Amino acid sequence: MTTADKMFSDFRAAYERGERANMADYLAGVGADERDELEARINRYLIEEAPLRSYDAAEFAREQQTPVMQRAAELFDEAAEANLVAARERAGMTLDELAAAVLEKTGLGGGQAEQQKAAGYLGQLEQGTLPRLTERVRDAVRSVLGTDPASSFAGPEYGFAFRLSARDEAAPDESIERAELLLDAMAAPSPRGWDEVDELFLSED
Repeated sequence: MTTADKMFSDFRAAYERGERANMADYLAGVGADERDELEARINRYLIEEAPLRSYDAAEFAREQQTPVMQRAAELFDEAAEANLVAARERAGMTLDELAAAVLEKTGLGGGQAEQQKAAGYLGQLEQGTLPRLTERVRDAVRSVLGTDPASSFAGPEYGFAFRLSARDEAAPDESIERAELLLDAMAAPSPRGWDEVDELFLSED
């Protein structure tokens, strides 16, 4: 087992025990030639494999006011700017109308509650904060608006948040914790109860 393998194994074990594992500490434990590879492995694990953590709405709201969270929000806004919103506005559609069309295209139909939930997810897609973009949603939006929503999609990417922590005013450990809170919350299932609309937007395809 290489040093990078051990650091990755230790990070994963700590994370799955529920600890706020400090990524910077693990990266510091390997040589410069292994650091990029280890960071990529940890990022991939956090995005694709790590178990979801519990979501505390009040704590999340407090953390959003910290410098690293505000900068993260700015980056998501910049990444998602205009493309999808402009396409919807060119089509003369509201979010609710787009939601109804997407549900129809995917064969779900649905009542007002389902359309409202779908509109919420599409709003996240426009803002660049939807955790993932499923092929069914991508195909439906492309069919309705004539544009590929992937050009606006910005799924949560852990590495930039950890790198942002170096610019924050707080100690690195605290900054990393705050970045994790944001990204964990964005990847958490809907607290309103999982249904076929959640499946449409958040399934693994």
